[in-house]
Amino acid sequence: MKKVLFSFAILAVATVMVSCGNKSGQAAESQEAAASEDSPAMQLLNSVPFTEEGLTSMIKTPKDEALTDVEYEALWLAYSKVNLNEEKLELENSDALKAIHTLLREHKRPANASAIQESLLTNSSPQVRGLAMGQFTSLFGVKKDNIQKLLTVLEKEENPYVLQQGVRALSNELKTDGVAKFVFAQAKNENPKVRRVAAWAIGNSWSQGVPGINDEANALLADKDEEVRKAMLGCVGKLNDESFIPELVKVLNDDQQYKLHPEAMRSLYTLWYDYPFHKNTSKAAYEATINYLKKKPRTENIPAWSSIGELRSKAESNYPAWQAKATYYNNAEYIKLMSDIATDVNANWLGRSAAIDVIATIGTKADLERVQAAVKSNSADQKQNLVLQAIERKLK
Repeated sequence: MKKVLFSFAILAVATVMVSCGNKSGQAAESQEAAASEDSPAMQLLNSVPFTEEGLTSMIKTPKDEALTDVEYEALWLAYSKVNLNEEKLELENSDALKAIHTLLREHKRPANASAIQESLLTNSSPQVRGLAMGQFTSLFGVKKDNIQKLLTVLEKEENPYVLQQGVRALSNELKTDGVAKFVFAQAKNENPKVRRVAAWAIGNSWSQGVPGINDEANALLADKDEEVRKAMLGCVGKLNDESFIPELVKVLNDDQQYKLHPEAMRSLYTLWYDYPFHKNTSKAAYEATINYLKKKPRTENIPAWSSIGELRSKAESNYPAWQAKATYYNNAEYIKLMSDIATDVNANWLGRSAAIDVIATIGTKADLERVQAAVKSNSADQKQNLVLQAIERKLK
């Protein structure tokens, strides 16, 4: 199966220089920056205004044809002029940024593109270095020789944006020598945005069996930053290890942590339902899911409305084989539970609608009609019309 890579947009950072911490490093960096400023590509970039119109006028090659080496490099160097939101580690959107995207998309890469990309890995601009990392990935992962190239560059990297992009580029490669060590180091980075992408790389089905992976995952499950915890809670199920279930249940049993419940439930579903692959099975995860969804009194926040509708989708090609293995799964029990949520006036109405979607997938028309009758009979239901509309859509 092809590797599923993290999807990431072409982004860039402001012209922030990373100090190497010594005079010789600073001198080398200055020389590199000067060389970059004098390069034909930079001269071409500086010859036009940094606007959508200016960048468009810079490219003389017709659409759908291969850019010249100088044009291609100039477009990549243009990312160095795009502002970076340093708090979010994201590029700020602008017409100039859109123009760079468009021009690269509308033209073919030159024959020398790979060599140009490799040279950009050591560019003085962090945004250019970081973005160049992503050019070494594909649906089949990163070639082993390219992995080592990236690791060599990242070994001395300090800029958080570049480190974030490096983790993303190598997120499916933790079983390759040196990658786990790099990602584990970033899981301890002082910047929570870097730790968050490290959590996604660690909680990855391609990371199953990597030595030390569980220790790193558990550390991130206890991270001081809520967004980092969310990331790890939401993807730890992909490691297909039941030892994480107690921590997921601990979060779900804490009503004060209701904002984290959707992520904890996502991992439980991955452990026992695993849509769309339907490969994993776990009776313990199934029972933990049932216990959470049964908990009363229900409220607007518990159960989390976004954690109810997982079984509205199933992959028909994989489902029968999963169902044969998942002997713990009781379809009648699940329909009854979804019906209880759908008719519960205390539950969030979006969650009630999600329960109806599930019934429509795994149940029958008669099951929906029974829920419809129960909702109609309850005049005290303030969301009655909304819930009935959801049922009617499914009965059509």
